[in-house]
Amino acid sequence: MEWAVFWRIVEGARAEAGSDTERVAQVLLRRLCALTPDEIEQFEELWFQAQDELYRWPIRDAATLLLGPFDDDDFLAVQDWIVSHGRQTMRRVQDDPDNLVELAPDRHNARIDWFCGLPLEAHIAATGAPLAIDGPSGPDTPVGTPADLTDENHTRQRFPKLTAYLDVNPWIERPWERAAS
Repeated sequence: MEWAVFWRIVEGARAEAGSDTERVAQVLLRRLCALTPDEIEQFEELWFQAQDELYRWPIRDAATLLLGPFDDDDFLAVQDWIVSHGRQTMRRVQDDPDNLVELAPDRHNARIDWFCGLPLEAHIAATGAPLAIDGPSGPDTPVGTPADLTDENHTRQRFPKLTAYLDVNPWIERPWERAAS
């Protein structure tokens, strides 16, 4: 499967379902079920590659600011959530993780595991058997170095859009306040 086909499937699901991320997952599953078993496996491999491209400390740091602290499993769901918003959104977040603030209206869906297992479900529906792929083959830890989000000044300089979002949403936990207490 070519990347263009992969993104057409993902973005087509988002276009059909709109801003409802749960519905995007349902539409994506329906679209995957229409593929051949080989295409489903190829789709899953490209999804894993897209996840790997987002497995970076600056993106995890940005997500921590937007969503609060989370574990590694939640970060996989966050990566899936970003991919589900399409190629352009993913590129903007890769280019500048502070752009993750664009997804703030959908932040309540970021940690929900809507997308993990969709290719597996589609493959089982098509063949009666699970996929033979083992899963992501990327690095064990995010690429890069984590920021010290407890340093308010540095965090504000590195993530001005996200910290501005935090300023108008005081109910979201700020890492520098957590460190001070």
